[in-house]
Amino acid sequence: MTKRHPPPIGGESVFAENPQKFHRPFIRFPHEIASVPTMTNNTVVQNIQAPSVGTSARTAASKYEMANPRFWISHFQRNRLNRPEPTWDAPLSLPSSVVKLLVKSLEQYQLGDGGGPASLIAWNAETFRCSSEESKALVDLWFLEEKEHSRLLGGAVARLGGTPIQEHWSFSVFCGVRRWIGVDFELTVLLLTEIVSTIYYRLIQRHCQDEPIRAMCGLIMRDEAGHVAFHRARMALEGRKGKITYGAMWEAGFFLLGYAAATMLWVNHASALCVMGATTREFYTEIRKEIGDFIGDLRRETAAENAGA
Repeated sequence: MTKRHPPPIGGESVFAENPQKFHRPFIRFPHEIASVPTMTNNTVVQNIQAPSVGTSARTAASKYEMANPRFWISHFQRNRLNRPEPTWDAPLSLPSSVVKLLVKSLEQYQLGDGGGPASLIAWNAETFRCSSEESKALVDLWFLEEKEHSRLLGGAVARLGGTPIQEHWSFSVFCGVRRWIGVDFELTVLLLTEIVSTIYYRLIQRHCQDEPIRAMCGLIMRDEAGHVAFHRARMALEGRKGKITYGAMWEAGFFLLGYAAATMLWVNHASALCVMGATTREFYTEIRKEIGDFIGDLRRETAAENAGA
């Protein structure tokens, strides 16, 4: 059977045209983005008020740096444009067996994808968020997109007759890990969550025979593409600065954490994905490829940064 795909989601974002190939780096060299026009209205940057932080946060400025922050601020601004809302009131023809499981899955995702504390919550999160005015703006814009995901998921939940939930054991574990270990680990956890969530939305878009839900997945994957590329650019800069080496030990740890995040997702959402036609093998094949592609692209970008240093 030939799978039907929703029409491409338009937009001004540089990642809008092909969100499923987010592991292909848009940015490889600093000079390539120097010529990219920033937003026409720079008031977002100009009007940012310097945060009031303690000494530890102020001295962290030298530790946390953003790769071309004005470009990324511009990206998040442009990405708000041309986002056609899914037609939530279109006739629903999904079998009841699919609706019963999918709505529970989407309810959980609405809570986790921007429905909870849409911010960095590590005990030392302010050392990253307030390391510069532009960092604060970027973090806020990033999490605004996460809240938009929660809104879109709310539309899908309502379409299937579900009800938003306020808590779930997996979300409590997720937030606890983020809060207790520290902001460096939280950023890694959030990056891997973006990667494995992309696979979740990709499988729904591939197997769900409901156009509004597929269109929602397209919008969210478009955003996730930018989020992953943003993190990769940040990490490539850290590699160029000599703050970290992305060698075999790091790769093993990154894969381990990635598989842990993926397995947590699969434990909670496998029934919904499988009832639509997805398989365990398909899921983990996509996970392995996506994480591997991210690592390969990160190393190439880091090497390119070093060559251009």
